[in-house]
Amino acid sequence: MNHPLFFLGSLPYDSVIDAVNFVKQCSPSLPFLPQLPEANPQEDMVGQVLRGIELGHWDEQASSCLEYFQNEFVDAPRFKIQLAGPMTVARSLSTQFDEVTPSWMQFLKGLMKQLRQAGFQQEMWLQIDEPFWSSEVPLPPNYVEFLGEVRKSREKLKIGLHSCHKNRPKMDEVLAPFTDFFSFNYSVMPTTVEEIETWNQILSITDIHLVLGVIAKGVPFEGVITPFDENFRDRLWVSPACGLYDWTSEDIQKTFQFSTEPSLQAPLAGPGQSRIDLENAKET
Repeated sequence: MNHPLFFLGSLPYDSVIDAVNFVKQCSPSLPFLPQLPEANPQEDMVGQVLRGIELGHWDEQASSCLEYFQNEFVDAPRFKIQLAGPMTVARSLSTQFDEVTPSWMQFLKGLMKQLRQAGFQQEMWLQIDEPFWSSEVPLPPNYVEFLGEVRKSREKLKIGLHSCHKNRPKMDEVLAPFTDFFSFNYSVMPTTVEEIETWNQILSITDIHLVLGVIAKGVPFEGVITPFDENFRDRLWVSPACGLYDWTSEDIQKTFQFSTEPSLQAPLAGPGQSRIDLENAKET
């Protein structure tokens, strides 16, 4: 069965044009803002958020593709941005979740304001990355309250949680009502009968989307048959288990038949045109 493709965010390119071309060709139904951590060290997942927390808004220098993405996809019916979650940021700083959450939320509000000013009025998918979250390491007890605050930050918002941990988190019935999609690594640990039954039940009574990290590096992707009820295939997405930062261009071309012929050949806007207003975004 064919399932929609989902990409987690990071790409291995040095070229912004190549990265945005990849999004256009391989993820047109859900354009995502590419992150290029190998080309720009400031685009490290946690570093991006820490810089945003420091400034109170998204730092354009920490997002090489932002202007091209804005010009290309500002009118798309939906788009996706991914951020390191507060649990991940807290662990990276060796501090507590509750100490990070207020500044993380302040940064998110600044980012949402920037996006509104840039003209992104359509449905936004916010992927919150929590790679430490696993079957052994649960989310903090008050994570649901945090998600409730995130929900208030924007209309037309879908909230998702991603963990690429090989030991997938167990689905929490308390968590499900506060999220719109989940993205997990299905490339290592076998799917259990209990997990299949749980997800089929969740999919039958909610509108939640499930992203299955099953696409292998360098293996031509020709579709998969998932262990879940195919009646929900429109909400069963497939993706690589993690970002593509450690893939080569050849891996990507072979896996997704991605053409390197550029469809973007020049800047989509001149200096100062159609840019996110960083100065106004500093206002709270």
